[in-house]
Amino acid sequence: MAGVLPGKPLVPELDFSSQPYGNLSKRFDIDAAEARSVIEEKLPVLAQLNALVSVAFGTNPPLFVDARAPGSPAKLLDTPPEDGAEPDSQVTIQPASIIQFAQGHLEPRFGLFKDAYLYDTAMRKETIPLAIKFADLLTPQGPPAEAKLPVPGVLEQLPVPTEDIAQVKRDIKQFGYGFVKNALTPTQVAVLRKAVEEQAAGERKAGIARMDSGPDAGSGPNQRLWVLTNKGDEFLDLLNHPLIDEIVPWLIGDHALLHAYAANIARPGNIPMQMHTDQVAIQPPIRDLVFGVNIMFCLTDMHASNGATRVIPGSHLGHVAPADIFSTEGTIAAEAPAGTAFIFESRIWHGTGANTLTPGSPDSERPAILMFFMRSFIRSQENYPLSLRPDVAPKLSKRQRKFLGFCATGAVGGQDGDIREGVYFDRREDCPGAIRAPHEPYMPKYTNGV
Repeated sequence: MAGVLPGKPLVPELDFSSQPYGNLSKRFDIDAAEARSVIEEKLPVLAQLNALVSVAFGTNPPLFVDARAPGSPAKLLDTPPEDGAEPDSQVTIQPASIIQFAQGHLEPRFGLFKDAYLYDTAMRKETIPLAIKFADLLTPQGPPAEAKLPVPGVLEQLPVPTEDIAQVKRDIKQFGYGFVKNALTPTQVAVLRKAVEEQAAGERKAGIARMDSGPDAGSGPNQRLWVLTNKGDEFLDLLNHPLIDEIVPWLIGDHALLHAYAANIARPGNIPMQMHTDQVAIQPPIRDLVFGVNIMFCLTDMHASNGATRVIPGSHLGHVAPADIFSTEGTIAAEAPAGTAFIFESRIWHGTGANTLTPGSPDSERPAILMFFMRSFIRSQENYPLSLRPDVAPKLSKRQRKFLGFCATGAVGGQDGDIREGVYFDRREDCPGAIRAPHEPYMPKYTNGV
């Protein structure tokens, strides 16, 4: 699968290396030829680029899509144009991604920039919209409508923190997000903030901190605490919050799983996170069904200057996307006081904002806890059977075990073939293995019920 070569067989008679249906070693070249054909077929619509774009498949020499002639189809060149013009955008990509764009199996923004969620991209900023447009034009549906702020009359209706849960639900349906005021008491905020800040300090001191929002992977001032289930009883208790029961089943049905559970501390000097949706990893892209919901607990006042999440209200509906996912133009800051639960569904375009405060100034660090649930049939971001610490497992209640996937939900999530809904499981070391005996014809004790 996905180009992974088979390993050495354990049973010599079951060596299938002499029975190939294709040649994985030549898969790249085959894909490159097909990707070229895709681009050639799309040259009439690629004329909309009105620019020169180079496209390199891995380390292969680039192709050039020349769409600079007004009113004429684009041209595909194997060498740089004779006039010596420099490309307006340079795209380096796997040929399989080009094919998947054309099939509608891969969302272009995810395909182009899936490795740059938590740090800056190497592509020149001014060339990003053109690269995205190139990929969008390859898709069956063409470029999406640009996600943008609502018209002025609607701006005044945008969600504000409220204790009216019915209003919060209406806000989520209309705008893709809402705010629950006073979801945490001041004391609860203090307890959780202390746990987050001390855990963050401990991980930095231990040299295992996960930093991001810098120029490259693993760098930057922001810090994330992953797998909060492992990192203190405070975080286990937060999984008992009644908002989970009020919001999650209403939006994404029963049996939802905890897709990821983390804290995010946005600090001064960070690079804004790329705009994204939380179901972008679901490929082919599906926009007409919500798959997940995020509950973010604000542990300090969230405002534009300390990195409040940027959102595009209403961008959860329809075939819409930002023209430039590395720009926050056309977004608003999801501002709310400490103790608020900021709830947003998984289709809305959003990202961590820039923290422009002076280091050490009041509220210059913006800690928040994110509790992200997805429908039960979606593979979770965190592989809890591998990540959960042995000393934490005995503490888990049935509720928490169900969130982590240790309960069958009807046809999925079973153990050793048992998929009865509502049955809970623990990790076993005694699942039946190879048990061999001489074969004998099986003679049933009963025939036709007799």
